[in-house]
Amino acid sequence: MSARLALALGVVSALAAGLPATAMSLGEAIAMAQRANPTLAQSRDEADAAKARLAQAHAAALPSVTLNGSAEGGSYNLGGFFGFRRSTVYPSEVSLELRQPIYAGGGIAAGIDRARAAQEAAVLRVGGTRALLSAQVAEAYVDVLSAREVARLSDIQVKQLTEVARHAKLRFADGEIPRTDLAEAEARLAQAQAGQAQAAGDVARAESHFQSVVGAAPDALEPPAPPPLPVPTLDDAVAKASDSSPTLLAAEASLRSAEAALRAAQAERLPSAALTVSAGAMRDQFFPGYRNDAVAVGVEGHWTLFAGGAVTARIDEARAARRSAEDALDAARAQVRDAVVDAWEDAQVARSTAKAAADQAAAAETARDSVAQEVRVGQKPTLDLLNAEQEALAADSALVRARGSVVVSAYRLSALLGMN
Repeated sequence: MSARLALALGVVSALAAGLPATAMSLGEAIAMAQRANPTLAQSRDEADAAKARLAQAHAAALPSVTLNGSAEGGSYNLGGFFGFRRSTVYPSEVSLELRQPIYAGGGIAAGIDRARAAQEAAVLRVGGTRALLSAQVAEAYVDVLSAREVARLSDIQVKQLTEVARHAKLRFADGEIPRTDLAEAEARLAQAQAGQAQAAGDVARAESHFQSVVGAAPDALEPPAPPPLPVPTLDDAVAKASDSSPTLLAAEASLRSAEAALRAAQAERLPSAALTVSAGAMRDQFFPGYRNDAVAVGVEGHWTLFAGGAVTARIDEARAARRSAEDALDAARAQVRDAVVDAWEDAQVARSTAKAAADQAAAAETARDSVAQEVRVGQKPTLDLLNAEQEALAADSALVRARGSVVVSAYRLSALLGMN
């Protein structure tokens, strides 16, 4: 997780007081992104295509009806044969055939199983993409709030240091402090102004990233409450991931699809049979007045006895694909477990760090106020106040990052468990 994305809510109570009624919530931002995100839309399109392939596989087991026909017009000259000389004729032919597969060596059933498992995998990938998008939106959302809060803190520090530098000039002019103290105050002010410019740039970048992910500008955002962990213990998280992780379930479905594909390839070695019912009518086909109407019912068989090794090659390919799917499932199990453990530990650390950061920020603020009072009465040099201001800003910024990590880590863990 990048440091920029780990920035978070900061001192959100001050922000909440002035929010307009139309402020966007994190839930609304997630819903908006899920409607407009192109990656999620692509994933849904792939699931729709998989559904269509399943319908095609089912169709292979159903009867098919084919209608063929032709019609021409012209003249025949049979030279007196059969008593016909030159005649104008209109040859026509129409045929209707119904074909119902009755045996395919298990190939049709395997094709249906393969398509069904592939559709399940595609749907699961949609769920995984949706969960991942929720976590990405949470990061972008928190990033904007955090960048704005850091910028607000930077603005406050610049104002405070501007006042410190002004007082330092007055005291230097009165001979109360040496030039070194004045130079240090002016240097710290310049440093704070540079930080202020950097913070403004971070806000612009965060807002641009938010619009890219969500599809809307972050005009006003509600500070989200830190979400609870989706499960109480690490063991529960690992168990939940085994049951509901979209990545893991999709890998299992892909393995089932590969196994069915192997069965379908092996079925090519077996004979196939179909029941056929046909009817046809023919007119003027060979000589004027010719007529032939027919109806037939039969069984048609097919068995490939030799194909130059093509069937064996397809079976070998399908068997290798199944092994690859097995390896992918093993890798997914290990990756998901590692990711869940990592996300769980991040969430625990984030909560502990946030509590400590809040205590540190409160202490740093108290220390800064005390030093400011002591500097005003001449008990401490200006440098001590400058250091206290810097420490207070660092503590407040750390609190922003820590509170943001609480939100982001919870959404990240929920995404891994398929719960977003």
